[in-house]
Amino acid sequence: MGVVLTDEAGEYAAVLPVPLRRKWGVWRIHQPFFCQMLGVFSRDPILDTMPFYQLVYERFRYGAIWQVGQYPPVDVPFGLVRQLSTQVLDLSDAYPAIYARYTSDRRRNLRRSQTTNWSVREATDIEPLIALFRKNHADTIDGGVGNWAYSIFRNLYTELQKRNMTTLLYAERSGKTEAGTLFVQDNNRIIYLFNAATETGRHRNARTLLIDRIIQKKAGHYNADGPLLFDFESPEKPSIRAFYASFGAVAQPFWSVRWSRLSGPERLLKWIITR
Repeated sequence: MGVVLTDEAGEYAAVLPVPLRRKWGVWRIHQPFFCQMLGVFSRDPILDTMPFYQLVYERFRYGAIWQVGQYPPVDVPFGLVRQLSTQVLDLSDAYPAIYARYTSDRRRNLRRSQTTNWSVREATDIEPLIALFRKNHADTIDGGVGNWAYSIFRNLYTELQKRNMTTLLYAERSGKTEAGTLFVQDNNRIIYLFNAATETGRHRNARTLLIDRIIQKKAGHYNADGPLLFDFESPEKPSIRAFYASFGAVAQPFWSVRWSRLSGPERLLKWIITR
């Protein structure tokens, strides 16, 4: 579902995607998996976005939307607006200049990875990456990971691959795949969308090596939208943010909009289930 604004010619002028999920019998706006940011998309940088949010607020009693943009959606007259941030590395410089801004620990760990005899290969088969995640990370996710989530990921990868938007890298040692990373490029933004590694891959800095490889490949490139930006899609966990910052990444803000007009019994049911 979506909210669409058309111009006088009937062409799309702005769109707000409205992803829906039915939970506890209530349709709610729910941020899709593998989609960090979602908001009003428009060619008009000064478009008043408040009517879009007002419409979905009146239509749905529960919603969560991650807002795209450099400025907070100050016109939203309801719910909770919260500032979040991702970490972004500007790739406009040549690789040696970017490498010089790595922290000393990151450069040291990169040198260690280069002495581990890793074999790095670019691939198109997503299944080894899914298998790495299932075996080494899925059990650490609260509530686990359903098979349907992997199906969504496979379908997403297939569509991105059709559009030539993906770079899939694996690190192998002694004939065994120990780490994998999926990068997605959309215009001038490269997104670190998904990764997984074994204990060996983590301890021997395989992911540092894979991230450095894509930085080397893309450094100094420009397109019609300007210099490339590497978006680490940072979670709020401090240790992970520190890891990404060690490549020279800096925080870039975005905003989330949330609201809830669930009834008392619905809130009680939600509390019981989540407990």
